[in-house]
Amino acid sequence: MVERLQEPLKGATFVDLDGTLISGNSTHIFMKRLPRLLLKRRAPGAAICTLWQTWLRSMRIISHRKMKWHLTKTARRHLLETDWEDLADTIAQSVNTHVADLIESRRRLGCLTYIATAAIEEYTLPLCHRLGYDGVIATKFTDDIEEFAEMKGVAKHEAIDNLLMQENLRLESFITDHPDDLPTAKAYPYLTVVVNPSQKTADQFREVGVTRYLICE
Repeated sequence: MVERLQEPLKGATFVDLDGTLISGNSTHIFMKRLPRLLLKRRAPGAAICTLWQTWLRSMRIISHRKMKWHLTKTARRHLLETDWEDLADTIAQSVNTHVADLIESRRRLGCLTYIATAAIEEYTLPLCHRLGYDGVIATKFTDDIEEFAEMKGVAKHEAIDNLLMQENLRLESFITDHPDDLPTAKAYPYLTVVVNPSQKTADQFREVGVTRYLICE
C-alpha cells in the first residue's frame, strides 16, 4: 500500500461530450436515429413509442430526464451491440477536431483520457473505444425511473474525484463547455478549459477562478 502511494501519479484528462468533444448534442442524435434503428430490429411499436416520448418532450409535457429514461429503456430492450456501435460511429463524425487535438497533446505526454458526460453509457462506451480513450463517466440506466440520475453537476464532480482516488491518478485537465460542470471547475479552476463559451458562460466560470478558454473557429 505504501509502495503504491509512493509511485508517481499518472495524469488524467476528463472531457465533456456534448458541445465539447463533439459539436452538437449526442442525445439529439440518439433521439433522431433510434426510431430507424428500432424499425431495423422489426420493432415498429417501439419506434412509435419513442416518437411519442420525444413529442411529449418537445411540448414540455415531460422532463428531459424522463424522456431520456424512456428512450434508453426501449433501446436497451431492442437494440443489439452493433446498433450501439453504429450510433457511436455516427456521433464520432461530429468530433470537434480542435478539442480532439488538445486531448491528443495531453495523451502524448502520457495522460489517460476519460469522457465525463451526462450522456448515457450505452453509446458513450463504444464511442470511447472507437476513439481509443481510456474510460467513461456517464449516466447509468436504472430500472426504477426515480433512481435514474444524469451524470452532471455535483454527481460528475464526485465521480471524477472517486476515479482519481481509486486509480491513483492526478487531474491534468478538465475540458467542458457547460455551466453544469461548475462544481468540477470550482474544485479545479486552474486545470479547467472552457470551450467556446458565451459571454454569460465565460462570466460564470470566471467567477470560480477559471481563466483558460479554447475558442474553436
